[in-house]
Amino acid sequence: MKLFVVLGLGQFGHHVAATLSRGGVEVIAIDKDPKRVEALKDVVSQAVCMDSTDETALRAVGVQKAQTAVVALGEDDLEASILSCAALNDLGVGQITVRTANELQGRILSRMGATRLIYPEKEMGEQVATSIMMSGVIDQVTLSTGQSVAQVLPREDLVGKRLKDAQLRERFRINVIGILRRRQVIDDLGESVTETELVSVPDPDDVIGEDDVLVVVGFKGQIEAMARKD
Repeated sequence: MKLFVVLGLGQFGHHVAATLSRGGVEVIAIDKDPKRVEALKDVVSQAVCMDSTDETALRAVGVQKAQTAVVALGEDDLEASILSCAALNDLGVGQITVRTANELQGRILSRMGATRLIYPEKEMGEQVATSIMMSGVIDQVTLSTGQSVAQVLPREDLVGKRLKDAQLRERFRINVIGILRRRQVIDDLGESVTETELVSVPDPDDVIGEDDVLVVVGFKGQIEAMARKD
């Protein structure tokens, strides 16, 4: 099983550690605040209250066995992030992802062994801007290839067409990998509720309905081009 280490358990680090753990990997979560450690003790494999800059202490809990580490210390803890990076690098951790506030700090951290930099505010801002521009996109996940898997409300000119006639691959260079079919039904209490059925392997003859949600793979610009504009 892969081993990940998360140093710093503020909001960002807490969510990283918890999400990794839910993904089925082993996680060592480290912070010098006992309350933060306590909050994760039943979530991750090992939650440890200690100084993340102490190489000897990191070795004692097995950090050197990790394939990947995330340094999620606060933006004001540049010195601690630098020392933690250096310790992880000396311990032979191959992939070191570090939260940082700006490009200057990022350059410094890269010289200390960081292999990937995360700018939370910048990335969140980009996601918000994208969601505003792509008003027909309900949800999306960016893949390591740069493409996204997204749930998209189809444009009006696509509604009523068969998938093969819509020519989404030819026109927008995206692939449809599923269709969420939504319909209104009456439940046992006589109330109208929405039922959703997933067509996981769409047929070329499937007709795109007004209430359908298309599950597609493509680059953001391509997805935006075929998404419904509110």
